[in-house]
Amino acid sequence: MRSVEDRLKALPQMAESTGLQANEALKRKIMRAAGEKKEERSSLRRLVPVLCCAMAVLICVGALSFNGGGAQDPAATQVPLIDSMPAGSGGAVPGEQLALDVPQGSITIRRSSNPSYRSIWAKANGGNFPLIGVNGRYYRMLTNPTGVTNALLGTSLGTVDQYTSEPALAAKGSICSNVVSAGETVWAIAGMNGAMVAAKVDGAIRVFQRVSFGDHALVGGEKLRDTLKADSVVALELSGVGTVNDAGKARELMNILMKNASFLRAGGSETNQSLLIQLSNGLVLQMAVNGERLIACGTWACPEFFDAFQEALQ
Repeated sequence: MRSVEDRLKALPQMAESTGLQANEALKRKIMRAAGEKKEERSSLRRLVPVLCCAMAVLICVGALSFNGGGAQDPAATQVPLIDSMPAGSGGAVPGEQLALDVPQGSITIRRSSNPSYRSIWAKANGGNFPLIGVNGRYYRMLTNPTGVTNALLGTSLGTVDQYTSEPALAAKGSICSNVVSAGETVWAIAGMNGAMVAAKVDGAIRVFQRVSFGDHALVGGEKLRDTLKADSVVALELSGVGTVNDAGKARELMNILMKNASFLRAGGSETNQSLLIQLSNGLVLQMAVNGERLIACGTWACPEFFDAFQEALQ
């Protein structure tokens, strides 16, 4: 690049070739232009360290966000009770806080002093709720979860041989459904002792809970434990009352329910109060609540459970 002195020396030659007059005014113009270019280079050199500092700050902020650092809204960081993975992919790591183990879109039992009513039973369509009937035992589809992994599937119970809008009229000894297509396999849920089954609905494997249907509830010498397998409970949510998120207390409450529940009748009804039962495998069971009665596969009375639940909240 030519220096200012070189350009000044070339003035006479430029004037002769271009018609410019090499006078004092032209000299000042060249000097002013050179000064402006020098200032631009100086400004750029001062800007480089500033940009580097800004990039460093952005990198630090990004690292804090990735690692969960920085001040956050306490309500936004409320941790669910069990790990956020597909249902059936495994339990929580010992020593760590439990987090939700269900797919996206599934219900989450959260800490709440007065939880609102939530139902996870799929609504009725055309008079009957979505169900599967397996040899006189009936299972109602749950809205939670919206899909499960193969790790939760147990043995095959057979395939749907009657697809009907009137399951109550299905032949005895059959596997019928008003939502699962004929020919689809019905699986037991591993470790649930017949309390839950699974089958494919619209391309996704959905979960069904044992319930009463058409005045059919218990079969043979069954007890509540046979229709509501909940040995691995980790949390309980009683709408309008509270949430027990201590796994030890939750298991004690379930033991009280199993030992003291008294069967009243095969039928049942939904109410505006529910008991949600979260299991360590990520699944959630539900019972409707009416006073001191719990309803799922039949209606059961158990005042001892409700007394113990209140004590567990204190």
